[in-house]
Amino acid sequence: MFNEIERFVNWMRRRHPDAHTWQDYRCDLQQFARIVGDRPPADITLTDIDHFVLVQAEERMNPATINRRLAAITSFYTFLADEDPDLVCPVLPHRHTVRQRRRLPRPVPEDDLNRFLAVIEDVRDRAIFLLMLRCGLRIGEVAGLKVRDLYLAEKPPRLLVTGKGSKERTVYLSPQAVQAVQAYLAARPSAPSDYLFLSYQNDGLSTTAIHKRLMHYREQAGVQLTAHQLRHSFANDLVTADVPVTSIQKLLGHAWIATTQTYVAANDRQVQADFYQAVAAMEEWQ
Repeated sequence: MFNEIERFVNWMRRRHPDAHTWQDYRCDLQQFARIVGDRPPADITLTDIDHFVLVQAEERMNPATINRRLAAITSFYTFLADEDPDLVCPVLPHRHTVRQRRRLPRPVPEDDLNRFLAVIEDVRDRAIFLLMLRCGLRIGEVAGLKVRDLYLAEKPPRLLVTGKGSKERTVYLSPQAVQAVQAYLAARPSAPSDYLFLSYQNDGLSTTAIHKRLMHYREQAGVQLTAHQLRHSFANDLVTADVPVTSIQKLLGHAWIATTQTYVAANDRQVQADFYQAVAAMEEWQ
């Protein structure tokens, strides 16, 4: 199976050369092969998928991770079916998809944010995490940024971000984010790579490398946060500022407005106002 996985991953890489999706697919499918064994894909049955899901659950994998890996397996079999139309995907969504708890987004507390940012002295890393916090970028979107995506001289300054599904969107930069990016550009080494954020080998950074830097700084600051929580904080700030939900959707690059609505549900100003108005009336009666 590993040979088929490599062919699929290479096809994904050719199809979306600027995205890091192929790396995630490779990791997910290698985990799949590790559990079910290096067998021909046609030999894998739905009971093997049952076993795959069970093993991950016993390893306390997050339901979202399990479902993402099931989606990767489905895409893998769809790719192989182009060569063998008789090949049947063993993943049955109604049987194998794991139910996820619906959790509201959790922004980072302001004190934790300040402590986190206070320990970041490296100009590259500061620019990376401020783009997540002040512009709502995903970790993969930051890793994929190119120098040509920056339009800092425009008013207002903006950048083009390639999000999920290789869809581009415009993201506007706050003054703090502009200052951080400009400080990094002034110190950025001259390199042939077009990636905005360079590793110490003068090539593009991986999402894993960025995650390791985040873990380093949060340990220094003594706080618990994730890269995606920085994006949650950005969205929460927009909701608090009464930005229309459709504008928040475009800034975050959500395909469905229902996804954006979860931020409104977590911090609904109208619900707050209605509650305190009712409480004031009730306490006045007493």
